[in-house]
Amino acid sequence: MKTILICNQKGGVGKSMLCDEICYGLERDQVKFSLYDLDQQGSLTHEAKEVDNAAVAIVDTPGALQDDLTKWIEAADMIIVPTLMTRKDLAPLERMIKVLQPFEGEKPILYVLNMWDRTNMTKDFIRWFNDNYPECTTAILARTTSLPQADACGKSIVDFAPKSTGAEHIKNIYAYTKTTLNIREGWR
Repeated sequence: MKTILICNQKGGVGKSMLCDEICYGLERDQVKFSLYDLDQQGSLTHEAKEVDNAAVAIVDTPGALQDDLTKWIEAADMIIVPTLMTRKDLAPLERMIKVLQPFEGEKPILYVLNMWDRTNMTKDFIRWFNDNYPECTTAILARTTSLPQADACGKSIVDFAPKSTGAEHIKNIYAYTKTTLNIREGWR
């Protein structure tokens, strides 16, 4: 079983949303998965479940550094770290990068720069991130009203607004995850 850990010590950065979108992707590909919700805020659309013979486990973590997080990081096959691109998110993101540095090269880590738009602030953040952490793999996720609208309908943005930029970004993030972990359709 492959384990995908979605973590950031800061809350409100899109961990649960990404977790749900990966679950939707696995459902579309008919891949059996278990879902662990350590956050306990009830933000997930999917219900936490443990499935016998699951091919993938997805773990949604709370927005805080905890002792258990290190255990989950060690156990994970892939780590996804969503972050917002604001000044308030810099310090928590850098702390998260520091926590994950011992695992760089050992396992794939994807930093998702959430709420991307065409403003100078976003461009400056991406430039800062790439200049300071060139070894980190990143993906962007557009600022869009389609994500919360899709969530309110209990759907993936890929199904709700398939031609939107947000849907394209989610498809890219899922494709990267799927390729990196060698997940195949119908994999059980």
